[in-house]
Amino acid sequence: MTVIQKRLKLYAAAVVVAAMPFASLHAQDGDGMGLSGSQTQRVVEVLGNGFETCASVEVLYRADCFQQVYASGAKLLSNNAGYWEAEVALARVGRNLYNFVRVNTDPKAKRIRQSGFRMKAITVESLPAAIDTYRSNVQRAVDLLRSGSGAELKFFEPIAAVVEKHLEAIPK
Repeated sequence: MTVIQKRLKLYAAAVVVAAMPFASLHAQDGDGMGLSGSQTQRVVEVLGNGFETCASVEVLYRADCFQQVYASGAKLLSNNAGYWEAEVALARVGRNLYNFVRVNTDPKAKRIRQSGFRMKAITVESLPAAIDTYRSNVQRAVDLLRSGSGAELKFFEPIAAVVEKHLEAIPK
């Protein structure tokens, strides 16, 4: 192999390495690789279906139901770095509701099961605090989802819209 051939190979390798960041920009419309309409739609469907289930159960079970829905939505995004901010927004709501339910569970109430969710009731006395906790966390998530860059906003807005639609879901 001549010196010129070695240099051409080295140059070709450098071009490939230099082009990698640009290739990832083109991959952003692919499933599981960056931001994509199909990923967004899956999250919106999971959240929407879960929210409808939660809105149909007795109000004392809704906080636990909603925490499970938010955790499920965040989990769908957990392996996609392009959705990191959206995952954080959803996970924060789920985690804060989980902590609230854990502290305020009604030990006398039975667990219920509906549409794949197994839910615990909170105490009647904690309902006003549950409403405040839920609404403040959901509003914070909506604000975070809508604060991204233009590219992110295109994909985060449908998630923000379905989340905001259910801002008043406890109680409904």
